[in-house]
Amino acid sequence: MTVLTSRSDPATSKGSLSSILSAAVQFWLRSQVERAETLTIEFSGKNRQLLRGEIPSIQVKAQGAVYQGLHLRQVALKAGSVRLNLRQILQGKPLRLLQPVPVQLAVQLQEDDLTASLASPLLQNAIFEVFTGILPADIDLTGATIQLTGDRLHLFISSPPGYHLNVGLKAIADDKGTQIYLDTPQLRRDDEAQTFPCREIPLDATVSIEALTCTQGVLNLSGSLQLRIDSDE
Repeated sequence: MTVLTSRSDPATSKGSLSSILSAAVQFWLRSQVERAETLTIEFSGKNRQLLRGEIPSIQVKAQGAVYQGLHLRQVALKAGSVRLNLRQILQGKPLRLLQPVPVQLAVQLQEDDLTASLASPLLQNAIFEVFTGILPADIDLTGATIQLTGDRLHLFISSPPGYHLNVGLKAIADDKGTQIYLDTPQLRRDDEAQTFPCREIPLDATVSIEALTCTQGVLNLSGSLQLRIDSDE
């Protein structure tokens, strides 16, 4: 089920323009995700701003969303200073961003979301990149599961059988900002265990992490990112 709502200045807005922008934003967002159980959009702006294709604020909430194979239980986004190609939208063309958009986001994932996300090439590539030298090269993540215990993430691998990787998750502020660290990775197989030094998760320059918490099987992550300008068709 998909739900969309819009809010704009009732004294100065035109319902038709608001509806057109709502439909365009909804279509664009749905094109960015593979699936969403619910999707709610609220935007604000006066009519003179909307007529210029400017939206001062957009808030998006989604549940059960899948993005590039990543399963997200809950997502909340807030974007500001959005500029759209309104003239082209009115001609029936797809929505495009005309300038980078700063976005604040909060994401919640549960254990089954993380396990389902293991099928994503995006996550698989990230796991093998981050744990190079820790995970054996012949490991297959098909059938693997993830559990969260306290602040540690546990990856149970069935092929080859018996491998168990567990690692602490921490968000630590330093001179580069807040970084995500993998604390004391430990790889177990049968009765043998090997511990490795802390590792940092590489982040894109446009991404900033503000907080990461792991409690009772739920991973919460908040931060900011910047949506890039769409290229011309």
